[in-house]
Amino acid sequence: MKILMLDHSIGFDPKDREARPLGTTQRAFIALAEALVARGHKVEARRNGGIDKDMHGVAWRQLDAELPPFGGDAVDTVIAWRDPALLSHASIPADAKTILWFDGDPTKLNADDLRLVLHDKQVQIVFTDDAQKKGFETDLVKKPIVVKPGAVTAFTMASNMHWAFESREEVAVTVANTTTGIAQIVRIWEAYVAPKAPKAILEIYAYDLFMAMAGENDQVSDDIVDLVRSAIDKGVRVLHPKPEGDMAETVANARAFLHHGKYGTDYAGQWIVDALGAATPVVSYGGIAKTRVEDGKTGYIVPDEAAYGNITWQLLTDRSFFSTQSEAARNDRREWIHVAGELEKI
Repeated sequence: MKILMLDHSIGFDPKDREARPLGTTQRAFIALAEALVARGHKVEARRNGGIDKDMHGVAWRQLDAELPPFGGDAVDTVIAWRDPALLSHASIPADAKTILWFDGDPTKLNADDLRLVLHDKQVQIVFTDDAQKKGFETDLVKKPIVVKPGAVTAFTMASNMHWAFESREEVAVTVANTTTGIAQIVRIWEAYVAPKAPKAILEIYAYDLFMAMAGENDQVSDDIVDLVRSAIDKGVRVLHPKPEGDMAETVANARAFLHHGKYGTDYAGQWIVDALGAATPVVSYGGIAKTRVEDGKTGYIVPDEAAYGNITWQLLTDRSFFSTQSEAARNDRREWIHVAGELEKI
């Protein structure tokens, strides 16, 4: 099939993932495009900026390019990425099957003008979590389906270098920031992990906190900055987010990935899927983790701070406990090639 993918977020090139930290939505867009090519499809991916280049079989083009997709050849399927405004984009042929990949607030799709577009174009909505169905009105439009995201290849490849407990460091990694629960994770680390695992390290990859620690982000409260600074001697480290390959190696080298789950709304859970793809068990209070982590098998959904800290400590220090969870995550991991296979059946 000839598949046209459209993204309206930031300008990026696929090589950017090697040079700078891209967002999860951009990394996923690239991964899906390449996975569709790997399954034998021709893919033209248009985004809001970057250069025109063919890479890994994907034709990367500008979103508002004047030339028609595929040089004017018929398009079989269009995948509009996350933004319903793309459904009216001029590059979409009238007779193409149209899919809206949507990992956002489902109530945003209930506006009358948008529902008219969904109806007239017979758009197939693809949600990333079953919970989204509850807020979406299905009258007069196609019934949405749910397709969960997959792990980016860099993370699954990195895990191949870190099979054994001994090949990983006594490190936990988190990407939680100052709005998604990092303060509580640090307090748990100080109270429950550091006393029993004094050599363990908690690596925090959060841009807002990194800049605040450098005195360049006054939007972060002094209380959080002081909390983190006071925990440095307990093994807490704040680092700048890294490009995809480097983050994959970092997560695959860790023995636990710490997710909060009580703050914000996330219907994708891309970081969780990537961590599991790297065979790194996940600890979380819940949220999207409830549908990404198999509780007690590939990680744990915990009820309180004590459980959160004790599970993290065990993963960091208990070879058998870690190995069972890690191996299960490795065996059950879901990749974007699986996502591509499900989408092509629509």
